[in-house]
Amino acid sequence: MAGAHSAFIEALIELRESAGQPSYSQMHRLSRAQGIPKELPPSTLNDILNGKRERLPDWSVVASFVMVCRHHAELTGLPAYALGDVAQWQAHWRAARNAQPLPAVGSYDLYTTPAEEAERRTTRTVARLVRRAADGDADSAYRLAVIHVLTGESPAARYWTHVARRQRHPGAGDVPPPVALAADHAYAYGQRCEQAGPAKLDIARFYYKLAADHGHPRAVERLRALRAGPYGKPLPAPIQTEPRPGDE
Repeated sequence: MAGAHSAFIEALIELRESAGQPSYSQMHRLSRAQGIPKELPPSTLNDILNGKRERLPDWSVVASFVMVCRHHAELTGLPAYALGDVAQWQAHWRAARNAQPLPAVGSYDLYTTPAEEAERRTTRTVARLVRRAADGDADSAYRLAVIHVLTGESPAARYWTHVARRQRHPGAGDVPPPVALAADHAYAYGQRCEQAGPAKLDIARFYYKLAADHGHPRAVERLRALRAGPYGKPLPAPIQTEPRPGDE
């Protein structure tokens, strides 16, 4: 139970970060709004996020936490859909309470990376891109467009394409990139991450799998090569064969 508990609290910390890192006092104020099931005093938030409680918080507290984070994201111009909805978080909470593996919400890599760890790191990657895009980084916005094209999330792909174009990314047009081009970009992102060293192998796998799922042959080859090696160990870098988008 301790492992599932810790992982869930870590996920709540990342949720707050992805929502723009509202202060405890801001979260307390937002929790007083109509429709929020539970008020969130700063002392409660501090105890939960700093591991001072032995048990998971009640669902009403978690639901309030999620709703407040989504509201703060909307107020600060961040996309709330990237944070997960209340139903998804309830599934996470129930799994943690029952000490079961967390259910997957997004896409993660099944090639030797433990599923729970891969899902957690994938979520961090997307959350980090969202934060960077919100700060004006055009490459991060375009990466999000590519990711959402390949995961079939058309509204999100259109949104991030628009943001990337507004931020003057040279590859962003009026519409999201076609699937084949998005797969090429994902493969190139994977190359850059793999060449950066073992610390980014999990992110490389994520990008390679996105491309491989849409038939990109070189991405399939790299996934096979990575599958042949132990998780977290460096492998020979791929040969660069095409222009590369910016590094992670």
